[in-house]
Amino acid sequence: MSTIQKVNFEPVSDVLPVQRRDFALADKTLSDPLNSVALVDGEWMTLDSSSKLVRGAAIGTLATAGAGGRASVRTFPLFAERGRYDVRAMAEKKMPILYRGDYEFDTRVFDAAAAAGSGAAITTMLQALKVGTILIGSRNYCGLVGHGGSADTDPVVGYVTRLPASNGGKLRFISGWRS
Repeated sequence: MSTIQKVNFEPVSDVLPVQRRDFALADKTLSDPLNSVALVDGEWMTLDSSSKLVRGAAIGTLATAGAGGRASVRTFPLFAERGRYDVRAMAEKKMPILYRGDYEFDTRVFDAAAAAGSGAAITTMLQALKVGTILIGSRNYCGLVGHGGSADTDPVVGYVTRLPASNGGKLRFISGWRS
């Protein structure tokens, strides 16, 4: 079972060559830590037609089998903790995402049991991952769920490198996707 804490998304090594890029939020209120649906580090984002950040999946609908709440376009992980002052101080409310490069991270923003659309529960090493709306505690987030393989048309965003049971409750994954 995953939990949301102050730091939810951590690189496995400090020397990983990640390329961050800041984009403005489409909804500036998501940077306010007092907002009941504020963004947290490790949530997955995509770009709208104005090149502004929006959640990768609609968090109003859980990504259960046959339902919505799944990301069907390329998504990127948010790399800023909830309520960061440097983000909130800017009028445009820009947030950093991991835009390019290969990386390996530990995340708390996942649901190992969710089977989003034609997806599968997260159970094996090197299993493909995709993005969907998940429930942690009593709130929805845009996080990682298991990919369903060749029958699943949602984009692959990474692969499991350590399961939560052997990683202190965090899911470790490497980046990667197919179109």
